[in-house]
Amino acid sequence: MDAITQNSFQDQVAIITGGASGIGEGIVQALVNLGARVAIADVDRSTAESLAASMASPNVMITEVDVSRSDQVARSVNEVVERFGRVDILVNSAGWNVFMNPEDYTDEYWQKVRSINLDGTWYFSQAVAVPMRKQRRGKIVNIGSSAGIRANPHQAPYVVSKHGVVGITRALAADLGPFQINVNCVCPATVETPLGLKSTTPEFRARMTEQIPLGRLGKVSDMVNAVLFVASPQADFITGVVLPVDGGLTCCRRAHHWES
Repeated sequence: MDAITQNSFQDQVAIITGGASGIGEGIVQALVNLGARVAIADVDRSTAESLAASMASPNVMITEVDVSRSDQVARSVNEVVERFGRVDILVNSAGWNVFMNPEDYTDEYWQKVRSINLDGTWYFSQAVAVPMRKQRRGKIVNIGSSAGIRANPHQAPYVVSKHGVVGITRALAADLGPFQINVNCVCPATVETPLGLKSTTPEFRARMTEQIPLGRLGKVSDMVNAVLFVASPQADFITGVVLPVDGGLTCCRRAHHWES
């Protein structure tokens, strides 16, 4: 199999939601380095502008968007098509979470977690499907979570929303496959991003590490490599796949009292 090279993404047009920070930022930088034209779609315009300035590339644009607003998503996709002429790749990386007991979640928290993680993925996928169907090609990559495969305590809305992302992935893979549009989902466990470190305690991260067979938390580069593969021509016959990139977390339950 050919390796992923500059030719894999040269002049491809990609939209990365949540692209100003974390996993999204890593994907933006990788794709720009590989010759793609990239739209950073993020609600945080100032951070997106700082990232774009640091890359100093004419192949980067910013589209400020609240992914939970379908009207803003439609405008954002139109801006990208007007600037770059088409959309070849969408990576739905925008996400949000907060840890609480089930009875402590307010309606506001429930709606916010769901609307960013699930509705945002749906709105952007629906919007890019229009130009992708006309092109008869495209790659949609959803960033799910190990919580979309195996429930985690104290984050019920997040678990529900990420299970929904898995469902969207499979449903759209079936509906868009006839148009040669691939839809796949990459599912990280805890990743060492600024947000991940801010939203978890050292004790939580230590317990997570104990449960991961490979014995470490994920890195942004681990997620970037997986996304690049499923978005590349090397994955043209792969669709509807939910790919855990979690060090083995979801494949087993570790029982340390049986281990030497």
